Formats: sequence, structure tokens, C-alpha cells
Amino acid sequence: MASIKEIQQIIYKGKTIKVFELQHDCGNKSLVSNYGCVLMKLTVKDKMNKWRDVVLGFDTIEEYVAGDYLKDYPYFGAVIGRYANRIKGASFILAGKRIQLADNKNGNTLHGGFEGFDKKVWEVIEVKDETNPSISFQYISPSGEEGFPGTLTTKFTITLTAAGLQYSIDTVTDEATTVNLSYHPYFNLDENSSTVNEQKAKIHAAHWLEQDDNFCVTGKLIATENTPYDFRNWQPISQLWNKADGYDQSFVADKNNDELSLMAEAKSSDGNLHMQISSTEPVVHFYTGKWIPRVKGKSGIEHQPFSGYCFETHQYPNAVNIPGFPNTILQPGEAKKQTTLFQFV
Repeated sequence: MASIKEIQQIIYKGKTIKVFELQHDCGNKSLVSNYGCVLMKLTVKDKMNKWRDVVLGFDTIEEYVAGDYLKDYPYFGAVIGRYANRIKGASFILAGKRIQLADNKNGNTLHGGFEGFDKKVWEVIEVKDETNPSISFQYISPSGEEGFPGTLTTKFTITLTAAGLQYSIDTVTDEATTVNLSYHPYFNLDENSSTVNEQKAKIHAAHWLEQDDNFCVTGKLIATENTPYDFRNWQPISQLWNKADGYDQSFVADKNNDELSLMAEAKSSDGNLHMQISSTEPVVHFYTGKWIPRVKGKSGIEHQPFSGYCFETHQYPNAVNIPGFPNTILQPGEAKKQTTLFQFV
């Protein structure tokens, strides 16, 4: 029977962090926290009717706020905001004025700054214990936080379905600001495997976005054909990659609207689990976890570089600094809505 229940609670920096278990009638389960909306667990059934937990993470929420983990922080399973990926030069121009942002990565702003939405304790605003159980969190980011203008109100809703997991993000602002949110679960469809090398990927994209030496998007689109970034047909993740670096690139999906559309897919190495990623967003960033630290995760399994991958769906990175890229400025009176679905077929 479908249900939502609170299973953990701690006090952290004077605020209450909670962990909720969502269970679907079909047996799918997930654990999610109001700390960074972290997805701690997602258990789905493979084609052999065996259950697999397909995301990296920890057993307890205490481990997500531990100093050792935060020191080499990989953003396990968290909401990314206010701006996913990088803003070059940690600044942008808005209405003729240069806005200076937090410089937290080689002179650039990465994933929202030093303390992005991933490290915030969100308010639980809605719980729906129904066929597709869902829970909604809200965070109100004050104007000037990490340098971003405008008070931004964000609602994040996660829904467990028979097919998998869906999340939606709704944002409004009281002042013009730039917005580009995403979600950062690391997947490994081979449960308890130390590497994703032989898992397969397919990305429905004929172009990827060129990056400079600091992984900032330059504005140039490059055709994936005849390059190591051509995932239009199924291939093992490690088939064409640079072994030392793996993948950390943004792909422009082959779509021309903001409808929920298939963007990427992955398969376990044995072929018994197939994940499809659909989104309303135009870009999917494929990251194969080069910077995952060596850390003990759930059930004592060690996570390490290349033990998980992310499909981060969002707007164009660094768009605020590249004329001609789609607009990421949100105005008062407007509402930004986005939805992404991780479906297992």
C-alpha cells in the first residue's frame, strides 16, 4: 500500500532535518530528506524481479552533514541552485549592472556558490499519501544570497510512481534574477558495483557545448558525430572516454520545445535494468563521477571515482554571459516550471 512516513530526524545548526520514506503500491521505495531535498535511496525492480537500489548515498542523514564528506563534496542526490553548473567569472550583467557572485570554483560560480540550495534545510509544505506518493519542500532564498539578486521562492516536489521517480521545480522571484536549477542524484544500475564503466548510455543529442579548461561553457555548439561524445546509439560508457577524466559535458537535447521529452537512457551491464530520463529542460549534463571521493556509502559499500553517473537536466550553463543562448533571467510576475522523470522500463 502506498505510504509516506518520517523515519529519521536530527537537529543540525538549530534546524530540524527529516528523512521520509515513500513507498508505492508496486513496491518501489525512495528516501528523501528536507536537507537539500537529498535523494538517499531509490529501489526499483529489474527484469528478473530483483530489487536494486540505484542511487549512491548514505544510510543516515548524519553522514550527509559530516565534515569529512563535506570536505570533498560530490553533491550526492541534492537539489542544485540557484544556478546549476558554472557561471564564468562569478558574475554577469543584469540591466546594465554587473552582479558579483560567490567565487567558489577557480574564479567561477559552481552550483550556486559556497552554500547553495543543496545545503539548505527546506520547509516541508505538502505531503500526499496517495497512489503516487509525493512530498513538496520549499526554500525562500533571500536577495543577495551568494550574490544573487531577488528573493527567490522555490518549491521542489518529488513523486514516486510505478515507473520510477519524477521531480518538479517551481520558482518565482520578486526581482529580476538568473535561475537554473537541477537535481544531482548519482546512478549506478549495477547495485553495489564499484564502477559504471561497462554500463551503457544513450543520449539523444546531436550537439554538445564546448567548455574551457575550467569547464565553463564557451557558447560554441559542437556536433557529436564522429567524436567521443556521440551517444546517439547505445555504447558502454567507457568505450570512447578519456580514462582519466570520463565525461563531464553538457549535451543539447534533440528537442525544440519545453514538453516532457526523452533525453537520455542508461542500462545496467547485464541489461536487466533500463532507465530513461525525460525532461522539460533543453540540456542534459552527463557526469561520470571523476571527483567522487573514496567514502563508505550504504551498507558499507565504498564509493569512489566513476562509481556513479549523473544526468543533470537544466538550462544552458553560463547562459547569462553568452548572447544568443536561451534566456535564464526570471522576472517578477513570471514563474519558472520544470519537470524531469527517471523511468525504469
